[in-house]
Amino acid sequence: MAVSAPTLPAAADDSPPLQSRGVLILTGLSYAFVGLSFSYLDRRYGHFGLEGTLWVMWALFGFGAGALHALKPRGTGGQIQWVIMGSVGGLLAVFPGFLMFNMLRWVCLLMMVVMGARAAVMRTKRDFYFTLIVIFSVSFMAGTHGNADWTLWIYLGPAWAFGALALAWEHAAGNPVSRWIKLWMTGGFLSTALLLTALLFLFMPRPSTLGFGFLPPGTDTPGIFTTPAGGGNQDGGQGGGNGAGGNDSAGAPDASGQPQPGGTLERWQGMLKEMRSSLKDASIPQWQRNALGAVLGASEWVLSALGDEPGRGAKGPKNSDTDPTIQVQKFKLTAQQLFDWLMALLLALVLCLLGYWLWRRRYRVGMVITLSMARLLARRYPLRSMQLSAWSLKWCLRTHGHHMLAGQSIREYVISASEMPPLAKKWLRHAMEDYCAVRFGGAPATYVRANRMRESVWGAYEVSSGLMPELSK
Repeated sequence: MAVSAPTLPAAADDSPPLQSRGVLILTGLSYAFVGLSFSYLDRRYGHFGLEGTLWVMWALFGFGAGALHALKPRGTGGQIQWVIMGSVGGLLAVFPGFLMFNMLRWVCLLMMVVMGARAAVMRTKRDFYFTLIVIFSVSFMAGTHGNADWTLWIYLGPAWAFGALALAWEHAAGNPVSRWIKLWMTGGFLSTALLLTALLFLFMPRPSTLGFGFLPPGTDTPGIFTTPAGGGNQDGGQGGGNGAGGNDSAGAPDASGQPQPGGTLERWQGMLKEMRSSLKDASIPQWQRNALGAVLGASEWVLSALGDEPGRGAKGPKNSDTDPTIQVQKFKLTAQQLFDWLMALLLALVLCLLGYWLWRRRYRVGMVITLSMARLLARRYPLRSMQLSAWSLKWCLRTHGHHMLAGQSIREYVISASEMPPLAKKWLRHAMEDYCAVRFGGAPATYVRANRMRESVWGAYEVSSGLMPELSK
């Protein structure tokens, strides 16, 4: 008797699926900022606005579709969009992308375009990690490019912050940790990263672009508190002073190799002066120039206030660039400016509180909006009205903490809501029966059914929310 060869089972995907759409949203924001930094390198050609808009739209289409289909099974959504975006992006990367950039930047462009299109079908952690590898690799290229300077970090900084938040969000999504603990842990993580960045900026050598310290001539620009050892390294000391915007009177070593008094403050002021000279570039967007100028002005005001204290000022001739008194007068805040700053902070606080309030009530607000739209569409478009009411039905249950399980039908979802009041659950079942009769039973969608379904969902919400306490028992 012939023995048939055993059949091997198909290889299963061993990568666990993503458990939150927030991971896709944060990764998309990081991707968009890296795309902006990629285009910012060619800002002098005058096409930064157009290229930046294209990167943002590409991120919106790719990661937006990925967020919509993230919790669905593989192969159930985004496949067609991935094929279309991948084909179009590949053609654009070949022409004219291959003619516009050198080989390194063209490879980065190709990876970014492909990963933006691939985001439409991102489902697993493997896809997420690979996307972050591409994002950070391209950001390293942008930060070490010859056209990069310190103004590039207005895009790379948020890109790295959103990437770190995406990693933290993905890790916390599978752990039973409260929302407030996740918030405190994320804030502590970002604070630690910011502190380490500041320490590296102060003590590690860095090139004249204020970027990374491992690039030549990194040792020619020492950190703020770094002093060349010995008297024979005078060239390196002078290079450090010039790289930070200072000179011998700005804390550089003298002929004996000893630092002069007041070097720390003078080095900071020289560095800020050098950074301000970069803002004269006319290719920098005006909003970015204004924002960075305001930050530099505040930093200079703080340094000038510190230098005005007794015993803190530097010795030497007084002029408009080194005299702390003149600096204080130049950057002194008026009462109107102080009032504007306080009002801006108050407005930001109010907006944050409003955003938090809306986030806590997002399902309730969405349900009210969709039911209002369902009422407007009930007469002319009853099927669309019933679909909106079905979304509202799900959000009504979400407001009470009843989440829909993967693969669960709307009938099973409503029946399993044991925490709802009996009358509210009865009305939700009526709404569910009307929807299933049209959606799966072939019954016609009419104005009567659409209006009855909408009223049933709204009545169930009022009963379950305590708006009608006499009916909630």
